Amino acid sequence: MSVNIENINRAQIRVIKFVVDLEDPFSPELTLEDYIKRFKEMPKSQNQKIFSFEIVTCSEDNHPVLITECGQCKRFIRRFNGEIICRKFSL
Repeated sequence: MSVNIENINRAQIRVIKFVVDLEDPFSPELTLEDYIKRFKEMPKSQNQKIFSFEIVTCSEDNHPVLITECGQCKRFIRRFNGEIICRKFSL
């Protein structure tokens, strides 16, 4: 089955990095940018880890979706150059 160029959607992948303190459950999760603004340095402690989340807006329902969930969708074609390429929703 071939896919015409008119029948595809492209969605830009967004990467969000969070800093999480693994030893202090009451410490708030901060984006890496917010952490650097607050503490004026990169996380140095062994108990502070940086987690990256790759998110895209689904072209079908306009909800945020993790990239790993995109791969399970039947309209998913491939990931390429920071984008998700998928078939357009059709009725």
